[in-house]
Parts: sequence; C-alpha cells; structure tokens
Amino acid sequence: MDLAARFRAIIDGFCQAVAVRGAARNLASDTRALLLILWTRLRRAAARFAILAAGAPPPRPRAPKPRPARPRAPDLPRRRGWVLAPIPEAAGIAGRLRALLEDPATIALIGTDPRFGRLLRPLCRTLGLRPPPCLRPAPPAPKPRPPRRPRVRHPLAPANDPPNRLERATPLWLARAPPARA
Repeated sequence: MDLAARFRAIIDGFCQAVAVRGAARNLASDTRALLLILWTRLRRAAARFAILAAGAPPPRPRAPKPRPARPRAPDLPRRRGWVLAPIPEAAGIAGRLRALLEDPATIALIGTDPRFGRLLRPLCRTLGLRPPPCLRPAPPAPKPRPPRRPRVRHPLAPANDPPNRLERATPLWLARAPPARA
C-alpha cells in the first residue's frame, strides 16, 4: 500500500471515531462544533497529503484577493493531545500515525517537501505525538549580538572611583571584625 493510501486509511479511521463521538446525544453543542471542524480539517489533510505525495508543484505566488467579510469558524484547541479526552479511540490512531511517520519511505518523502511538515505537525500535536526529527522545524539562526560599548568614566570622576556600584569597596561596618565575646 502506498503512503497516501496508508495516510488516507488512518484519517478515515480518525474521522469515523470523530463521527461516532459527535453523534452522541450527551455532548454539548460547542463540543459538537469542534468535532465537526476537526472532521472537516482531517478530510482536507488527507486530500492535501495525496496531492503532495503525487508530486504537486510548489504553489505560485498569488496576489491577495479582497474577500467578503464572513463569520470565522472557531479555532481548534492548541494543547498537545487535546483530542484524546473526548475521543479515546484517538490513542490507537496516534499509534498508527507514529508507525507511518517512522517508515523510511515516509521520512524520505517528508524530506523532499517542507509542506508535509506544515500538514503533519498540527496533526501530531492534536494526537499528543512528539513530531519525529524529520518534521521538526530547523532552529532559528542566532541573532548576532551588537558589540559591547566600553564603559566611559565621567571626566570629573576621581581616578580611584570604581566604574560601577558592584566594584566599590566593602563598607567599613562590614569589614570590621565582630566584637569578641567573653
């Protein structure tokens, strides 16, 4: 079975678990709405993975189009593994996804296109998986630090005056020995 078909099977199982839990009568309406959004995004992810695995060309830069204002759907939670509480079956799905991501063919495919990382990282976070090294983004390059300016003494300061408070001599009351006890 090719990688796109394996990924589609994993997503189909996940969507089936989401649909079963979403059909429960004792769920609050906001939880049902989240599950519907999750189901829609999972279907899009499966279709997008198939397109990328088939060798889709990189997207062309497009000029932004003005869009009419419409109500925005609520975002899914961003906590790691948030879906495991409302959908316990997702733990099995996470295991199947982990096995797919550890496959050498998948690692090679992910290494060819960074769009796989943008597709799979949120899914790993949702299922509580730590992304494998091939999906982790490269650490940002360290920012160069500006050179430190030398400390300049005030022209009227005495020559023996230290440049900052931390270098000042110990106060006399601390330097004295404690009184002898008899």
